[in-house]
Amino acid sequence: MFDVGMTEMMVIAVIALLVVGPERLPEVASKVGSWVGKARAFISSTKADIEREFQASEMKNLLSEQQQEIEELRKMVSSTQEELKGTVDDAKDIFENTIHSSVDDVKSLDKDNETTAKSEAKKND
Repeated sequence: MFDVGMTEMMVIAVIALLVVGPERLPEVASKVGSWVGKARAFISSTKADIEREFQASEMKNLLSEQQQEIEELRKMVSSTQEELKGTVDDAKDIFENTIHSSVDDVKSLDKDNETTAKSEAKKND
């Protein structure tokens, strides 16, 4: 945060010694040290809080993106399911029509065979 070198510390110590005096200097130094420690603790906790908020924000964005992707996948699955259902229904209709046509053809052949058999039976009588 602040780059304080050895020279600056010596100048501050001499000024503090002149202003405060030698009797009160240890007490003032202790209080200043306590304040600096509290300030550092406050700054580090604030940094940690801000980093947590950024991470939470990033996680929310990531979750939002994943939710959108999930919705797109659901739509794709739903449309594929509808297409498949339509294809199966079409195949079922074709199969039923083919079966009915085949049954009609067989019935027609049976009638033809019966008619032929009756006409042969009449000829033989």
